[in-house]
Amino acid sequence: MLLVLEALALAGPQADLHLDTPTQLHRQSLTMDAPGLEAGIAQLQAGGTDIAVEVLWPPRDSEWLAHATMLMDTLEAEIARLDVLTLATTPAEARAASEAETIAIIISMEGAHGLGDGDWSAALDGFHARGLRLLGVTWSMSNRFAGSSGDGGGGLTDEGRALVERARALKIMLDVSHASRAATLEICQRSPVPVIASHSDAHGLNENPRNLTDEEIVCIAKTGGVIGVNFHAPFVGGARDVKAVADHVEYLAKIGGHQAVALGSDYDGMIQKPAGLEDASKLPALWAELESRGWTEAQLDGLKGENFLRAWTIAQMERG
Repeated sequence: MLLVLEALALAGPQADLHLDTPTQLHRQSLTMDAPGLEAGIAQLQAGGTDIAVEVLWPPRDSEWLAHATMLMDTLEAEIARLDVLTLATTPAEARAASEAETIAIIISMEGAHGLGDGDWSAALDGFHARGLRLLGVTWSMSNRFAGSSGDGGGGLTDEGRALVERARALKIMLDVSHASRAATLEICQRSPVPVIASHSDAHGLNENPRNLTDEEIVCIAKTGGVIGVNFHAPFVGGARDVKAVADHVEYLAKIGGHQAVALGSDYDGMIQKPAGLEDASKLPALWAELESRGWTEAQLDGLKGENFLRAWTIAQMERG
């Protein structure tokens, strides 16, 4: 065990681009250091994750803006309470937290419906001021900004195009997981900065509407963005185990390049976990599987976190 901990301490940054832990903190009245989570502090540390993208997700039947604000309040309170957690608003801050052996928290919103029904621009500015750095344009339902893959929606609306421009001006990375194919392609095409799909799998391996087609994978990769492989078993398909997840990682790398793959487990998101990846402590099993398939240390480092940090760094740069 000591050797394992020493190896983790020496490892580079490891990022998970999609964790629904704030929702479980609210629903189960838990804290980040309590048992009962798939990606609490204990599980993250055991599996080596030191950069955690925590998601503000307003359910369908909630008051969206109020619910997203409440989750932000909850997350801020945990960061203030626990010395092991650090809010990261830049790639440099995330990397510094990793080097200090703490956990960098990056805040994301899953679905721009969380900006409410009123002045979305003011709401977005407010969340950004509090640390929001990633924005999913849709969730499983279409909204006033874009269509969703969950209900066969269309592309971006005029409000959606304005939202894309405002997010880019604030240097908030756009996340196309859950977006319709038309919205995904429109967001990616001619994008001056990297676009991510925080938690998506490959349609070429499993024809689920939530999975990305080859065209979408290529489009995201061409922006310099990354795709975080999702662990939800119905999206993974096949044997629904570590090997099946590794198949998706390899497929994404084959189509988009090794620089375009990342991790987006969806832990604490009420998912059906693949065998062998029941919580965040089990991630070394995926690295071992890929290593057995010939993945190099550099390729694994990219998947674990370097690819995302590169994409985020570019997105933070000034545009000419």
